[in-house]
Amino acid sequence: MDCAVCKLPVAEATQPEIRPDSRKCPFCGAFFSRVDSARRHAMRCSERAGRTLIDGKRGRKTKSCDQCSCIKVHCGAGRQGACERCASRGLECSFSRYCVDLTHRQHVQHEASRGRVPLSFLLDSTDGKQDFITEKDVGQEPDANLLGPTSVAPPEPLVLGDETLDYIDPSLLLPSGISHGLAPLELGGLYHAEEQNPLGAFVSPISREDLLAARLHLLELQVAAHAASSSCRCNILFDPAAFRHFFSVSNVFTSAMIFCRKRHYRYPIIHWPTFALEEASPPLLMVVALTGATYSYRPGHGPEHITDARKLYHLADSYVFHCLAACLESPIEVADIPEAIQSCQAALLMYGLDTLLAGDSEMQQMAIAERLPALITALRRLHFIDYCHSPSEDWHTFIQRETIIRLVSWTFCADCLATLACNNPPFLSLSEMVGDLPCDPALWDADSAAAFALLRSSRQSPSHRLKDLVSRFLNDNWREDSKWESLPLFHLHIMLCAFQQIIFNLHVAMFLARESDRLLQTLGAWRRLWERAVEKCPESQRKWLGVAKNLPDIEYLSRRIVEVSVGPEADSSRYLHRIPSCDAGAIHEFIRDFISSP
Repeated sequence: MDCAVCKLPVAEATQPEIRPDSRKCPFCGAFFSRVDSARRHAMRCSERAGRTLIDGKRGRKTKSCDQCSCIKVHCGAGRQGACERCASRGLECSFSRYCVDLTHRQHVQHEASRGRVPLSFLLDSTDGKQDFITEKDVGQEPDANLLGPTSVAPPEPLVLGDETLDYIDPSLLLPSGISHGLAPLELGGLYHAEEQNPLGAFVSPISREDLLAARLHLLELQVAAHAASSSCRCNILFDPAAFRHFFSVSNVFTSAMIFCRKRHYRYPIIHWPTFALEEASPPLLMVVALTGATYSYRPGHGPEHITDARKLYHLADSYVFHCLAACLESPIEVADIPEAIQSCQAALLMYGLDTLLAGDSEMQQMAIAERLPALITALRRLHFIDYCHSPSEDWHTFIQRETIIRLVSWTFCADCLATLACNNPPFLSLSEMVGDLPCDPALWDADSAAAFALLRSSRQSPSHRLKDLVSRFLNDNWREDSKWESLPLFHLHIMLCAFQQIIFNLHVAMFLARESDRLLQTLGAWRRLWERAVEKCPESQRKWLGVAKNLPDIEYLSRRIVEVSVGPEADSSRYLHRIPSCDAGAIHEFIRDFISSP
């Protein structure tokens, strides 16, 4: 039996292991009293559907100690003490070629105790025949507190506590007697009655409602003009009535509120405390509304709002990336940086929506082959990739720089996941990632210059650069030092994403077999760091992991990719041929055929 952590033979395993599921059909779950009966059934099971039947038989492994193995004699070593030959000769009875670390066995027991089917979310989300997988996953996420502009009421004295200072009661932002004049929400029933007045969370005073209406009218004019132009590549006719219905003031308010509450799930690139809908660029305003509607799924309810949003994806995609290209047509001045940032924010969020249409091959091809490269090209031309913070920067400068840093970091993650899922060669290389990584989320969510100053003075943490982190991690021989124990969760998140580039590049360069042992030990070290980081995270904060809760599954998938790539079954996997594609069909087959319980 091989150790699941270090992949060495387990020294204590003197008897061949009989797997507990050896009498169970892996396809239909039928249970048999004999192993051979179960295997005969599995070979012709009606639910096999062409899937590979993994042979449970294993070759005989020696269990000799180092001394006996060196001269090739029988070794009587057991679970206790030295073997008879070493004991009689006073030799050290060691097993350096085997795993003798009992903590690794504890790791395996911990994995088995979870009782979780690994990679179930990844298996479903890569299946082109299933739909609304991510949307339903978002629907299961808890709702975060609303963030919005500073309250018009006198602020309470700032007291630094354990909880993030990120909540503002929306009712405080509204003048008295205003609620009766609001239009009914057309996405009604999304939240409890006391939460269905989100206007004050984003717009105050009421005169700004008119500004938002004017902004939405400008958006309609620009989208209509783009739909009628030759630069629009979608074949969907622009319907003004349907557009106005979806992008009404009340709908946009509600969608923005939903997006804000689910902002932790993925791509947290909007600084909600200073984000004003009526001041947002038209492309970003459009994508915020679409993302909020996409995140509106609730268990027990239908996906009507998501379906309505999807009808606009093609047109929105064409419009958003047209605006991004237009932003780069002329030299960018300092005054143009905020608009350029919002164009990139809209592009990344739109790319995230595009990838949700797993059954739309045309959209998938465009997202992977054109949209992601266009966004990365824009980040390079705007010189955003190497942005770093300065200790002397004020709050507004910090927000702008941190927004850029988050844009680059999450774009890199998206690029790495495209490499993992579609064998897409990386567009944004690890060697380019020399800028800072995102800061503490509590610092990012500060809603005023005073709160920012107080939090920054009390939460001093060193800045990290991804290129340096990965280089040190690979060259440290996986020593567990305190410097790794203190890494934030997102730093570990983006490091695992970076490993996808390394695995891909080593494989296509035919060096993976030579480096496989090092990679497997590196992945094992990463997993232990991740588990400890999550354990140290307060229980109240673990619910905000978002997509990061699936990282252990991605680590295990990465491990299996390395293991199978250097094994005899590599040629049988379409995914391991490393042919670039625009869908996740190949990796879905790999997960289905080669993944078993950790």
